[in-house]
Amino acid sequence: MRGSHVSAPVEVPEDIVARIRTLCLALPQVTVRGDESLTRTRSTAQSFEIRRRSFCLLVAREDSAGNAVPFLVLRAAPQEREALLSTGYPFFASRAGGDRIVVVLTDDTDWEEIRELVTDSYRVLAPKKLTALLD
Repeated sequence: MRGSHVSAPVEVPEDIVARIRTLCLALPQVTVRGDESLTRTRSTAQSFEIRRRSFCLLVAREDSAGNAVPFLVLRAAPQEREALLSTGYPFFASRAGGDRIVVVLTDDTDWEEIRELVTDSYRVLAPKKLTALLD
C-alpha cells in the first residue's frame, strides 16, 4: 500500500441494503453473513444464505467516475440464466460460477423482478420442504 492515506470503501446505498434484506429475510431460514474484507474499489458484501450456501450476494463496486454501482449475484436455472443474459444490461455472467448471474441495481430497477429473481435463486439451493413453504 502506498502512502498512509486509505480511501473509504465503496458502500451499497442504505435504501438498497434495506430492500434486499427485506426480500431475502422474508424467505424461510435465511441467514446473513457480512464479508468485512473492504477494499477501496469494493464494498462490504452481504451474503444471504440458506444452510450456509449463498443464494444472494449484495455488493457494490466503484465505476470509473468513482460512483458506487450496487449489484446482486444470484443463482439461476440454466434456461433462465441464458434468457436473462440474452437481454444484456443490467444482466451479466458471473465469474463465480456457471449457475450465477449478476444484476446491476439502478434507479430503473424493476423491484418486482428482483423479488422474483431472489426467490428463484433461493429455490435453486433450498431443500424441497422449505421451497414448499413458498407455494
